[in-house]
Amino acid sequence: MPYESKIRPHNADRVTKNTTISRSLLEQIKVIADHKQVPFNQLLAEGIDYVLNTYKKPKEFKDPVKPTDRIQMGTTFSYNQFELLKDRARRLNTHANTLIEIGMEFIIEKYQNV
Repeated sequence: MPYESKIRPHNADRVTKNTTISRSLLEQIKVIADHKQVPFNQLLAEGIDYVLNTYKKPKEFKDPVKPTDRIQMGTTFSYNQFELLKDRARRLNTHANTLIEIGMEFIIEKYQNV
């Protein structure tokens, strides 16, 4: 029988994914997560929801400048949410990590003065 944490119950919908994102954005997200006392991937999920609700058609999306401080990292995402994000990235002719970074920027602006 596999180990199951008593602190955070196992959620079968969540999968570990590796992605490449901006180090500075990640550090800012982690500070916000620490301040709000929530896991940082919960904030990433909120940012992904924002992207999925905001950018639906290619004409609504302009590819931002690629950050120069990208690092590879692993985190857990909802499988369904991540599949929707990858599909949206294909339709917008961009990459999932770019959309994650846009969501991160939204979260940073949203919680900047909280």
